[in-house]
Amino acid sequence: MNLLLSLVFSLSLFLSPQRNEPFHYGTKSPEALANYLKGWEQILDRGEWTLAEASFRKAVDLDSSFLLGWSQVGRISKNPEERARIFTRLSAQKSEIGSWEKKLLEVYLGSLELIDSKDRGLTITPEQVRNFYQVSERNFSDFLKVFPDETYVQSEYIEVIHGIYGPEAGLDSLKKQTSSGKKLNPFLISYTAQMQAEKKEFELAFQTTSQLEKMLNDSSLPIIWFTYAFIQFERGDFAEAEKLLDQTLRLDGNHTLAQRLKKRVEEKMKGF
Repeated sequence: MNLLLSLVFSLSLFLSPQRNEPFHYGTKSPEALANYLKGWEQILDRGEWTLAEASFRKAVDLDSSFLLGWSQVGRISKNPEERARIFTRLSAQKSEIGSWEKKLLEVYLGSLELIDSKDRGLTITPEQVRNFYQVSERNFSDFLKVFPDETYVQSEYIEVIHGIYGPEAGLDSLKKQTSSGKKLNPFLISYTAQMQAEKKEFELAFQTTSQLEKMLNDSSLPIIWFTYAFIQFERGDFAEAEKLLDQTLRLDGNHTLAQRLKKRVEEKMKGF
């Protein structure tokens, strides 16, 4: 099944007309676009959620009609009322943007809805998750056939492949990328380590995270500590995972993934 998925995706990339120019994401403001991409770099490649939020908000300050920028503000916001306002606005205006932006926005609206439900403690049904993944896989895949060098869309696409098909499929997809000469961004290196840990390949996971450390060469970045914490969680060393998550949150108290993983660690530790 994973081999078939890989072959289909590779063939579709080969047959699709690819564009070499960077995607504009629906803004005509170079400064807004720069802040939008900076936000993605901060949240994914560095684990700096607080700085990422500031960058996304700066992007929409510079271009108030930048709908994809607003979608990221909504996803990262901790204010339920603000999220609801943004969701309503984006839903009403999505017909006004280009087809490629609309494909991405459809995914981000689905994500925004799930994030809001999770934060409000509402029940999320398996059907909701399944529908979200189906839309995400289709839309990200279509987008990447035409814009294969958009790193942060590729990063989220790998998350979706992992979510649907599991860690082996995610790792297989990344192997195809590296074998074709593409270099992985820090997020995808971290995500590789996390998927290796899920497969109980802990030595490989630690080696991969060591490569990440050398690449970034900055121990103040939360992504490094979070990656080690995830590996320790998968190993079952919950006390060590908790220490590493505490360090992650000292570096950035708004690191949502660390907050969620810490809750899982605390639940596990209660059982001992």
